[in-house]
Amino acid sequence: MKRIFPLLAALFLASAQAQNTTPATFTLDGRTLGQTTVYVSGGQLMLPLTAFAQMGWKPLLDTDNGLIDLAGCLRVSTVRPNMWLIGGLSHIGVSSASALAPLPVNAQFRGGRWYLPAWAVAGQLLYTVTFDKANARVDVKKPADPAKITPTVEACLLRL
Repeated sequence: MKRIFPLLAALFLASAQAQNTTPATFTLDGRTLGQTTVYVSGGQLMLPLTAFAQMGWKPLLDTDNGLIDLAGCLRVSTVRPNMWLIGGLSHIGVSSASALAPLPVNAQFRGGRWYLPAWAVAGQLLYTVTFDKANARVDVKKPADPAKITPTVEACLLRL
């Protein structure tokens, strides 16, 4: 009985975490990509890696090292609130990295999926993310102001 209780508690916790997610319609530049699940943690909208994949960001999960690579130019830690720009202007994707501002909320594993703080991560490539809770809708827009796009961000965007 002593061994069953921790297992049941873990299953209950995983179930409760999965239930706290909300299904939402997911759009990119006004085009519906489908449904995703979202939740808010620490005031931050959390999106699953599958949503980033739907946007073409090609997430790569490295569970051995606790890292997620996105769009070939961003690296996010799954164990700390750290995020890095991988490579540089002419060599995005090589094994050098420069630290970016810490994430407001760590990456989180919930219901069998990894979630990232959408505004902080997408904002690095000048995407805007809005969440309409009342209508269960997440709208993402690609960068629209060319004056704000730095050469490094442009190199990342060209990889998408």
